[in-house]
Amino acid sequence: MKKSFYISGLLAVMLLTGCNENEQMVWKNIPGIYLSEYSNEVDSVYHTFTTSVGDIDTVKLDVKLAGRLLDEPRNFHFIVNESSSAVEGLHYQTLAENYVFPAKEAMVTVPIYVLKKGDELDDKIVTLALTLEPDDGLTLAYTDRVHVRILITNQLIRPSYWDMPLSLYFGPYSKAKHQKCIEIMGHDFPLKEEDLMDYNGVSGYSYWMRAGRQVCNYYATHTEYDENGDLIAPWDPF
Repeated sequence: MKKSFYISGLLAVMLLTGCNENEQMVWKNIPGIYLSEYSNEVDSVYHTFTTSVGDIDTVKLDVKLAGRLLDEPRNFHFIVNESSSAVEGLHYQTLAENYVFPAKEAMVTVPIYVLKKGDELDDKIVTLALTLEPDDGLTLAYTDRVHVRILITNQLIRPSYWDMPLSLYFGPYSKAKHQKCIEIMGHDFPLKEEDLMDYNGVSGYSYWMRAGRQVCNYYATHTEYDENGDLIAPWDPF
């Protein structure tokens, strides 16, 4: 009797396990989308108009696919969260009702058009908070990779990676030096550290080594002060 009860219980467990596994397989077989560069831990990207020519610019968001590639295009969209301080039509263009994830592709890049009208952003940062949402035929691959905040301003933004490795080439940070770097190089620093490795057709950090020496040579022959009134002294660039 006990043996019969044990076998019945074992069969029940196996059936339940089989059902759970099938449910997981169904979920896994639905392709999922996610934001590859953002998570709950790192959810923000700065965009500054300091080096932009016009009053409109583009922030590109990479949306990736987890699971099998799509057999046919599927739609997805972004929701503008209530926490946003950016105003539609003033700080960003109206988002498309739907974006298309193409068939047989593992990633699609979504352009978000940000705006600068007037001088409001000269001393202000506004936030466009977005949440990725799938439509029919798609699901979310990772629930912690669906949110992104775009911080829009016309101020200089200190690169998050200045202390290492940029300080090796450009010395201690100041806004005045940052602005001079832009003038000498003709562009700002990349938003992401990984973009340093292959920049302007030069592999590795060679480009930044040369640029750092150019900026250092400028301060070796010019007496200038930073925004706090401190002398910007030459340093020993790497």
